[in-house]
Amino acid sequence: MKTTVIGAYPKISDEHQELRRALHRLDRGEIDQAGLASVYRATTAWAIREMEEIGVDVVNDGHIAWDDLLAPFAAGWRSCERGPLERFYDNNTYFRQPVITGALEGDGHALVAPFLEAKSIAKHTLKAAVCGPLTFATLTAADRGYGSLEARTLAVAELIAREVWGLKEHGATLVDVEEPALAAHPELVGLARRAYERLAEAGVDLAIYPYFFAADPILEELATFPVAQVGLDLRSRPTRALERLSVLKDKTVVLGIVDARNTAIETPRELADVIEKAIGQVSYDRLWFSPTTGLEYLPHDVAVRKLSALVSAARATKGVPA
Repeated sequence: MKTTVIGAYPKISDEHQELRRALHRLDRGEIDQAGLASVYRATTAWAIREMEEIGVDVVNDGHIAWDDLLAPFAAGWRSCERGPLERFYDNNTYFRQPVITGALEGDGHALVAPFLEAKSIAKHTLKAAVCGPLTFATLTAADRGYGSLEARTLAVAELIAREVWGLKEHGATLVDVEEPALAAHPELVGLARRAYERLAEAGVDLAIYPYFFAADPILEELATFPVAQVGLDLRSRPTRALERLSVLKDKTVVLGIVDARNTAIETPRELADVIEKAIGQVSYDRLWFSPTTGLEYLPHDVAVRKLSALVSAARATKGVPA
């Protein structure tokens, strides 16, 4: 049983304002992109070390240099641009919708440099992450390269598969695929499975995260996806997924039990109750626990307290003093 994180970590705190200042300085022309990149690296190091100090078993790089979930890919692939601002699902945050101008091209190295940087910092197990192909395809603002959602999704899957290959070649052993669109559009589960068959060809363990929405309508189908891990958001919407975990068979189940979009702090006892219910259905070695999604939606101090509660609850369940 392990603890992990998903998605983006808060980029600033009361004590760490360097990135905010650097972005303002960039706007004023006081630093260049190289100077900003240096601040991104330092902020990434701070985020990784903080997650490790809290006790998270499997960390990521905090997506510190990502403007949004789609940005590294929309900016890094040829025949794709970052377009209009749009609200990101039902959150009070915005992202730039991709605009596809032709056949997408990419070399699979959009994430390699930041992954290697994070790998040089992390002392705990480090995982990588990509945007889900269905999420990218459904959030695209304009598409002049493909004639349908199906064609666009499968083309995006080919490009993301290359990114997964690139990460694997540089040491990644687990890659999160953040896929809120799948839970938002359960009717597209068949198309999503075809896309994941392409991602799986890279031969690295994948973890699918259909967060923000209840996964109840697609739970049985998720058991058939070619992924090693299935992440379930147990807090954002009413769900009975906790009662049906056995359908996921041999998958590692990552339960999002800390609400990453609500400032109320869960108590370790409250979390331990959920953990104990899960242990009754899934073998101990196939259970991980996490926030529901990225902690970027919370003030930094709240995010730290929530992660600390998560780690304390997991340790208590394992019989380890907090």
